[in-house]
Amino acid sequence: MKFLSNEMLDEMMKRAEEDPELPEKLKELTIRLLMVGTDCPGNEDRQYTVIVTDGKLISIEMEIQSAPSELRTAPFDKTKFDSRVLCPYETLLDLVQERISMVASLGKVKIDGDLPTLMTQIEGFIAFLQFMNTLPLEY
Repeated sequence: MKFLSNEMLDEMMKRAEEDPELPEKLKELTIRLLMVGTDCPGNEDRQYTVIVTDGKLISIEMEIQSAPSELRTAPFDKTKFDSRVLCPYETLLDLVQERISMVASLGKVKIDGDLPTLMTQIEGFIAFLQFMNTLPLEY
């Protein structure tokens, strides 16, 4: 399955429902997050709405727009989401594949919202990226 595809999202939800240990692996992560990957293959920007409560993946949805899109500049709604992470596709891919650390990616990543909440849950967020990397993905 392709990285950042609908098939990938479906598989993530399926595995999240089947893996009783996932909440512990995600370190009880609780976050309402927008992840925006820019300049994805096919000349697209892709936004993922991710809701995780106490380590349980509640929902994950995707919106696709032609790049460059308004997803890059849309106002951030703090009433609906805790954080928005915006970065190039290649940076997101490097994070998921653990080729770079969160600290090393900070110069390439824009973060909006409640940074302290995101930082206090960084272990859970990293575990979420590692969970993505367990999927049989094509890049």
